[in-house]
Amino acid sequence: MLAMPPSPMRDQGLPARRVILAGFALLTVWFAAGFPPFVNPNELSRFETVYAAVEQGTFRIDDAIHVLGDHEDKAVSGGHFYSNKAPGLALAAIPLYRALRAVFPAPRSGTAMLLVFALPLLTVSLATVFALWRLGERLSAAAPRAAPLVLVGLAFGTSLLYYARTFFGHAWSGALLFLAWDALRAAEERTVRRRVGLLVFGAGVVAGWAFLSEYTLAPVVLCLVLRAGAHGAWRRLAAFACGAALPVLVLLAYQAACFGSPWTLSYAREAYPAYAQLARQRFLGFGLPEPATFWNFFFHPARGLLLFSPFFAWAAAGLFRWWRSREDRADCAFVLAGIVALPVLLSAYPNWHGGWSLGSRYLVPVFFLAGLAVGRALESPLSRGLFLAAVVFSVANHFLLALTWPHFPLDVPWPAATGSLWFLARGWVAAHIGPAGTGADVVSVALALCATLPGLVLAARAAEPLIPRPIVGALAGMAPLLILLARSPELTFSARLWRAAVYGRYSGHDPARDELRKAAESASTPAERRRALAAWASYGPSRQ
Repeated sequence: MLAMPPSPMRDQGLPARRVILAGFALLTVWFAAGFPPFVNPNELSRFETVYAAVEQGTFRIDDAIHVLGDHEDKAVSGGHFYSNKAPGLALAAIPLYRALRAVFPAPRSGTAMLLVFALPLLTVSLATVFALWRLGERLSAAAPRAAPLVLVGLAFGTSLLYYARTFFGHAWSGALLFLAWDALRAAEERTVRRRVGLLVFGAGVVAGWAFLSEYTLAPVVLCLVLRAGAHGAWRRLAAFACGAALPVLVLLAYQAACFGSPWTLSYAREAYPAYAQLARQRFLGFGLPEPATFWNFFFHPARGLLLFSPFFAWAAAGLFRWWRSREDRADCAFVLAGIVALPVLLSAYPNWHGGWSLGSRYLVPVFFLAGLAVGRALESPLSRGLFLAAVVFSVANHFLLALTWPHFPLDVPWPAATGSLWFLARGWVAAHIGPAGTGADVVSVALALCATLPGLVLAARAAEPLIPRPIVGALAGMAPLLILLARSPELTFSARLWRAAVYGRYSGHDPARDELRKAAESASTPAERRRALAAWASYGPSRQ
């Protein structure tokens, strides 16, 4: 295949894409993912692997737990604790941590800046920004008018922004997966004239590392391996498969070192009783796909991807147009297979919601692939105008979600309205690198607006002509969210209790736990009163 030549429209969209990426990068730097004294177990488990490997020369996290903090995301083997997470992100961070130790002191808690700020920034954030840049380049060749609009939707209208500044594996593995496909395409287009085989091999390594970082990407990575052999390119398939096999060998060696057998996954050695019981059911908790769970990934009021980011609905039309165009059908088939395979696989898992979470976090790894499809649906001014409205809703919704506490349980529907707005009204803004205090929080909110709005405005201009006009489309997108914020759903007692408990424990704005006391006093049944007493015992002032 030959690379598409640059077009005038591509040049017109370049300033918008640069502003979008600059705003995205700024927010990943300014806002830290942590909420001291809280550290998400998902991240802490990986931090402790890195800490133990560098500071103690082992993957055992027994001592790291005493230093950085205990949590439930542990595996146990031979009387020792290990992380229960796929090791790819932690392994990639080990050399960075070793280098950063020349500047930072050894961490003394899980909230140390080296862990919650420096490591995520130099791994997940960098990979995500680079993948967004490459996605913008790809979209500009296929859909020049729509490219900035799709890019601003993905960057600010999804949970990608939050997970790009965390030490979760979702944004990291999704970026690697997309970059592997991008490198494979570059080799096929011969934009790199020399060492094409080495580039394909490297693409395989990156794809394999995505699997090493998130095991559930196995079917998507397999689809990419098959994609490497499209059009009978057996040599390319062999080079890509050999590259992808290297991280698999790393995984086998890691599992042999930690769990006594190369074939034993960490999830088979869960230490937390509830997780261990789930892992013993069926195959590590996975059974047959459940249609109701598949539906929940997209339409659950606390998790639904198409409710939080409705612009993804254009992916279906984009894939249809892509296939009918007969252009790069192998890529179209791979994108379709990838964005369908992941939710189908995860719909077989009872813990599909991911616990306390921002949206359907398990679907984040295929956001880049979905972006490739979305752009091809925006050929007419009407499609772009309606898409702008959906993007404005998505960006405003996630602006609230990413600006304060993002980890919501399943019984908090429409969390931007029922959680984020409630927190912001009480002065709770996400942790950032600026000084503490109300004035600094106001600056952070203003900075977030300044990082988001210019890219959105420039993207709308690059997409013109639009029907309806941009201002009308923007108002149409904001209207449903404003109505939702004004008439938010009533929370259950347990959800109100959770909201007040989290605010009191982690915001620093309610040391006397007045909000928790008010929520507890609203108990009207014996069961609610028992729950209130338990919450006070766990989150009351004495537990500070």
